[in-house]
Amino acid sequence: MGNVRRCMMTPEKMLYAELNMFCIVILLILAHKLRRVDKSIEQSYLIRLLIGLSTLFLFDVLWAIIDSNPFYSYYVNYAVNILYFTTSTTCAYYCLCYLHLSLFAREFTKGIDALLKIPIWITAGLCTASIWTGWVFTVSPDNVYRRGPLYVIQFLIPLLYMTGDSLASLYFGVKSKQSRIRKKAWMLAGIMILPVIGSITEVVLPDVTVICVFVTFSMISVIFDFQQQQITRDSLTLLPNRYALMQHLEERLSRNKKQQVYVIFADVDYFKSINDNFGHLEGDHALCYVANALRAAARSNDAFPARISGDEFVVVFSADTKLQAEKFRQSLKDAVLHASRNLPYSLIISAGMTCSEDADRENISALLDRADAELYKEKKQRKAKEKGMIVENAAS
Repeated sequence: MGNVRRCMMTPEKMLYAELNMFCIVILLILAHKLRRVDKSIEQSYLIRLLIGLSTLFLFDVLWAIIDSNPFYSYYVNYAVNILYFTTSTTCAYYCLCYLHLSLFAREFTKGIDALLKIPIWITAGLCTASIWTGWVFTVSPDNVYRRGPLYVIQFLIPLLYMTGDSLASLYFGVKSKQSRIRKKAWMLAGIMILPVIGSITEVVLPDVTVICVFVTFSMISVIFDFQQQQITRDSLTLLPNRYALMQHLEERLSRNKKQQVYVIFADVDYFKSINDNFGHLEGDHALCYVANALRAAARSNDAFPARISGDEFVVVFSADTKLQAEKFRQSLKDAVLHASRNLPYSLIISAGMTCSEDADRENISALLDRADAELYKEKKQRKAKEKGMIVENAAS
């Protein structure tokens, strides 16, 4: 939007409106295609973002039609601009939520989420107050939009969201020791930079229409990345799936020469009773609690957790000694049990562990089979121990 626009529909405005309409169509098609994918929290944020951006560009089209047009009241122009700027900040918030969920596989806590929503209310308040103060923008009685002295704020707040997105992705990419996560973080950082460049360009060159094109291109890239994730990630727990696990094992076995690679094969004890007593929906929640506990414990040890089926999980990690590996295995069990401290049932996992051998580089399935065999050996020992305790109690 420029400083002053006096013509009703100049050729520049026509191009502006047409570009926005073209981008709206693309974004709505993407949102429609996403609705066909299995539902997840990440997907819901993406759909909200796509619909929010479509609404944002629609307000821009309405502004191009209304501004300087004497047929409309200047209060309509005020309303469209207030909605436009507020929607812009809301979309930036959804983008931040999606990025955090995509990188860390968890939502913001309620407290942090409430803090992150404050800029939305600030934007809405400042823009609404502009009707009387002209802080962010003004609309003259002849229905002409003009920038106000604090105009930069309505660009600055979404810009801070998006800059934060990019910096968080870059930082996460540098800190992560897993090449898969590093590549993903850097890719997301690059995608988020495009809207930042577009926003700065429109502030400096108000007659250049690029933000809608840059944002739409970014969203196409995000959707492509999301679809790639569906191939390699479990939709319920957001952990890597069996396909991603096999890829990671192949990569880790080929590059890890100094440390031994260990594989833990785990499943949830008494999982059937959780489903029977509390319902299958609660069973799904239990699997998510287990996944989150494994993910948190694995993050500090450069480990790779995956869900391969049902209540079965695999964790791949490296260790210098078997004692170190045993400590890590126990820490996983403790983390899962701790995750159920406020639940009406206990989450206990059995975990079989094995160490890689040179031949495993050619036959990864054999490594998983050995870990699986160790798991069932542990479960058999546990059941025998429980049976012995029952006999002792009956005798006493």
